[in-house]
Amino acid sequence: MGVKKNLALIFKYLKLNIQKSYQYKTSFYMQIFMMIANNAFFIIQWLIVFSISSSIGGYGFNEVMLLWAISAGMYGFAHLFFNGAFQIGELVYEGKLDVYLTQPKNVLINICCSNSSVSAIGDILFVFLVLAITGATWWWYLAIIPVCIIGGIILVSVVVCAQSLSFYIKKGSAVADMIANTMLLFSNYPPVIFGTFAKILLFTIIPVGFIVFVPAQHIFLGFNLWWILGLLAFTIFVCSLAFLLFKLGLKRYNSGNLMSGRL
Repeated sequence: MGVKKNLALIFKYLKLNIQKSYQYKTSFYMQIFMMIANNAFFIIQWLIVFSISSSIGGYGFNEVMLLWAISAGMYGFAHLFFNGAFQIGELVYEGKLDVYLTQPKNVLINICCSNSSVSAIGDILFVFLVLAITGATWWWYLAIIPVCIIGGIILVSVVVCAQSLSFYIKKGSAVADMIANTMLLFSNYPPVIFGTFAKILLFTIIPVGFIVFVPAQHIFLGFNLWWILGLLAFTIFVCSLAFLLFKLGLKRYNSGNLMSGRL
C-alpha cells in the first residue's frame, strides 16, 4: 500500500511540475530542443573519431552510441522524476527542510520528486533518436526503458548518499555534484579504455559500471543472467543505503525556523 501511495505521489508531482513549466511554452520547448541539440553534438564528435579508427577496443560507433543512449536515458529519468535529490544539500544548508518534515509523506521521496527538470525530456527523447540512428532492433526500444529506470534509480541513490554529507559538513553538496558529474562523464566512454583501478572505482564509488556498462555488455550486446541479477542486487543495496544515510543525517538537521509553504 505504501509503494502504491509513493508511486501516486511521484507521478502527481511530475504532472504538476510539467504543468507549471508548460505555462511558459516557448521556454518549455526550447529547453527540450537545446538538450537534444547539445547531445547531438557528441554524435558528430564520435563520427569524427571513428572516421580515423574503425573501433576502440572492440567498440564501434553503434556500441558507443548505445552507451550514450543508456547514459542519456538514466540521466533524463533521474532529473525528470527526482531532480529534487540534487538539491538536498542546498536545502539542508539553508535550513529549508522544515516544510517537508511537516508533511505526512516519506521525507526523502517527497524531496526528491518535488522538482523536475524539463530539459531532461530532451535526454529521454534523445535515447530513441540514437537507437533509430544505429538501426537498433525492435526489442532494444523496449529493453532500454527498464534499463534507464534502474540506472536513474542508482544515480539518484548515489547522489542522495553524497548529498547526505551536508548534514555533517558545510556545502557537502559540492561532493555530490562532483560525483554526479564524474558519473556522467565516464559513462559515455567504452569501458575498455579504463585501467584496473579506474574500473574498481566505476563499480563502487562511481558506479557507472552497473548503470551503463553492465546493461550494454550483458543485456544488449550479449546476455549474462548473473550480471543482470548482480545489477538488481546492487540497485536494491544502494537504494537502501540512500534511505539509511539520509535518515541518519536527518537526526542532525537544525531547523532554519523559516515560515514558508509550497504550492
